[in-house]
Amino acid sequence: MNNLIVKNSQTLTSNDIENLAKRFGGKSNDYIEIVNTQKNKQTINKYALLKEIDNALKSLSN
Repeated sequence: MNNLIVKNSQTLTSNDIENLAKRFGGKSNDYIEIVNTQKNKQTINKYALLKEIDNALKSLSN
């Protein structure tokens, strides 16, 4: 039992979501979006079409 492995979970419990809702504006919003920006960038860069769309959106906003 001394060799227990601890793994960081990326799953939010309902309690976690409740606390986030209270911290970031309450429940007046329809939903809270939590994103992993690093993972999103990796996904965008992995697929040529997504990368092309991302580049086009960036050029439109500039």
